[in-house]
Amino acid sequence: MKARVVIPTAAGERVSYNIAIHHSGRGGCELRLVFATEEEPFERWLFYLLREIGAHVVTDDVSQFRKALGLSDSEPGVIDEQEIKDMVLPRHPATA
Repeated sequence: MKARVVIPTAAGERVSYNIAIHHSGRGGCELRLVFATEEEPFERWLFYLLREIGAHVVTDDVSQFRKALGLSDSEPGVIDEQEIKDMVLPRHPATA
């Protein structure tokens, strides 16, 4: 699964960070926000907080992403990358 969170800036631009999925041996998975030097957990509360400021997640597997965070199928803020295929979303400079 490929995923990234797209966050609006105060200047009206958008930057994005990759989200990695790590599978556990028990069949579960964990989402991690990828920075230039480290990864941090990407949890449901963070998704909700970022969505409140206008962020959204773009992924190639909407159902797997929603399942990993425990979101319902109707939860807004998760977009299939096929819907925005031609849109250019710059990476944050620290992770480019």
